[in-house]
Amino acid sequence: MSPPSPPAVSAPTAGPGLKACLAVLAVSAALRLVLALGTDVYFDTAYYWQWARYLAWGYYDHPPMAAWLIAVLGIHATALVCGAGTVAAVWGLARDVYGNREAAWRAAALWSVVPAGMVAGVWATPDSPLLLFWTLGLWALWKERWGWAGLACGLALLSKYPAVLLGLAFLLAAARARRLPWGAWGTGALALLCFVPVVLWNARHEWVGFLFQLHHGFEGRGGWNTFGQFLAGQLALGGPVLFPLALVYAVRGPREQFLLRMAAVVPLLFFGYASARARGEANWPAAAYVAACVGVAGMRPAWQRAVAASGLAVVLAVGSHALFPMVRTERRDTVLWRTHGWSVLRELATPQKLFPGMDARNMAAIYAPNYQLASHVASYTGAVTDTGAPARFSQYDLWPDPTLAPGQDVLWVGEDGPPPPDDLVARFTSVEGPVELAGDFRERRLHTFLVWRLRALKPAAP
Repeated sequence: MSPPSPPAVSAPTAGPGLKACLAVLAVSAALRLVLALGTDVYFDTAYYWQWARYLAWGYYDHPPMAAWLIAVLGIHATALVCGAGTVAAVWGLARDVYGNREAAWRAAALWSVVPAGMVAGVWATPDSPLLLFWTLGLWALWKERWGWAGLACGLALLSKYPAVLLGLAFLLAAARARRLPWGAWGTGALALLCFVPVVLWNARHEWVGFLFQLHHGFEGRGGWNTFGQFLAGQLALGGPVLFPLALVYAVRGPREQFLLRMAAVVPLLFFGYASARARGEANWPAAAYVAACVGVAGMRPAWQRAVAASGLAVVLAVGSHALFPMVRTERRDTVLWRTHGWSVLRELATPQKLFPGMDARNMAAIYAPNYQLASHVASYTGAVTDTGAPARFSQYDLWPDPTLAPGQDVLWVGEDGPPPPDDLVARFTSVEGPVELAGDFRERRLHTFLVWRLRALKPAAP
């Protein structure tokens, strides 16, 4: 049985011209490059860089794709290449959905200024490859290229667990059409085959990856407050106009685009429900906005302009603040805190400057209270790092402890404290410190790191 041809679609409405779309794409590309080169290693990216030093089929938090790409391409290229590839894939998907290039350019321009896509295209996170392979998978499913769909969906599953929601969207579309082509079974089999090594890795590690995600997403501490935070997060990272239009598209979009409509609404509904059960992250349903941008590219020109203008305004405002902050707040400035002030940790690579008389060759490891800080220290010093008295379980708890020899020193670094835990201190002869390291950016104090030296590891008790 040969697979039937993809459904026909109605012609899209007119919209912003090619020059306007190219201008938006150019501004977006320039802003991504400037942000990538003008900021420190991003808050969570250092953690994924640390994974890339210990390649495996899985990690405590996510599947391995982000680590693999960082190992091959590096931090900046991973985000920039995935970001550019996703824009190109959106262009190709929209061209085949509408059958013309004008709509394709509009969809690509709209996606290029979605704040969630901008973040993933600047700083390497699991969202960076997820969005690329999700879009390629959606494109292949639309064209009913079952082999390519299976490969793309498999790579999406290797990027982030929520990629399974694309399969759910496809099954809903198939159920509505009362049609499941034979080739789709091959798609599912190939995608699952790609994912088998991650399942086996989890099985060897007491299912930590799956259990963490279930606990993290449905821990039972949510309510109307966390659901309200979810909605606010979608207005910020999805866009103040695109988010509501994504819901409108899901309900009232063209019948022949039901697959895309489900690809937009399933992540929003799933993570909206999860947000009512637990505090989530605003970026979790980012893939929903890929199909939403394709849908908006066929709407009235006024809506297209509103989405492009609002998205561009958000990314320019946040981007300019990250580079040239003008506004000061009493509370922690999250944007600046996550993107600047970390590079001062390079000074830990020369501990003799912080603690005169210390032999840098005798420093065995650097400890921190959480995985983010430990990873930042590793990325800026290349040192062996570990967590002590961690705030939560992480990949560090699955890796072996650093090998320490009697007489060796270690450092402990914390932001605004805390001091080294008693059980770590008890293993050493004496403690020096703290020494303060100031992480500043444009005359703003963003981080204050306190460093202790733990001298001369005691011999192990007989």
